[in-house]
Amino acid sequence: MLSANSASADTPLVTCTGSNVIKYEPGVTYTEKTVRITGVDSAALCVDAANPLVPLSFEAPFSGDFTTSCASVFSGGTGTQTLNWKRAGKATGETSEWHWTMHFSTNANGQLLSIADGPIVNGKYAGKELRQVITVATGDQTACSKPEGLTETSGPSNWVFTF
Repeated sequence: MLSANSASADTPLVTCTGSNVIKYEPGVTYTEKTVRITGVDSAALCVDAANPLVPLSFEAPFSGDFTTSCASVFSGGTGTQTLNWKRAGKATGETSEWHWTMHFSTNANGQLLSIADGPIVNGKYAGKELRQVITVATGDQTACSKPEGLTETSGPSNWVFTF
């Protein structure tokens, strides 16, 4: 068992699993334009190493406007998000404000990964670092070539809060 003094810089404090859904309006095509995004990150199960028997989860809705196209939709960016914590499925009133920087990569299976890293700057777990990894699924691979464009991406997501 690690004590607080022996924990390394990347010792997991909390790990979460869940999902991510993003909707694009209008749909993203190969023509660059301003698009409104709305979505939610949902962590259905979080395990806090200090209290592993206490069931935690969170919801983190987000929205914004950005200029993009299918050629650049996965180019990364920065932002702020508020995580709204729940215990045993009920809101606790606790939040975590997260400032993130996102980039994209592919894993060994060729799947697109969205990776966001940054500090928790306010609220629960303030001062800790958070990494989110989403395995992006676009559904219709030809959507960018259709008049309505790519209207949604989603995928399983994992979060790790570290010291």
